Amino acid sequence: MVDYLPQENEKAQGVRDTGFYQSRKWIKVRDEIKLRDEMTCQFCGAPITGRYVVDHKTEITVDNMHDWDIAYNPANLWLLCQKCHNSKTHGTISTPNTTLW
Repeated sequence: MVDYLPQENEKAQGVRDTGFYQSRKWIKVRDEIKLRDEMTCQFCGAPITGRYVVDHKTEITVDNMHDWDIAYNPANLWLLCQKCHNSKTHGTISTPNTTLW
């Protein structure tokens, strides 16, 4: 028997699949944002004691992940608690003005 994935079930490669979030460059920027935002959710203002996400205000994609202004620019990054990140991701809250400085 041949083991294969039918073409319609193949997953398109996303940013997470590229190793971006494991790179030294991303980890350094992520840690700087955690310090800058003082482990406080930048949407709801609550101190973060559990899970958190350093989130891209303008969504990062495979096509723009090498664009410094999108991927690494601190003006495009903010610390969110897991609840606010999930709400943003699922469209129940909107991102404030994402103009990059």
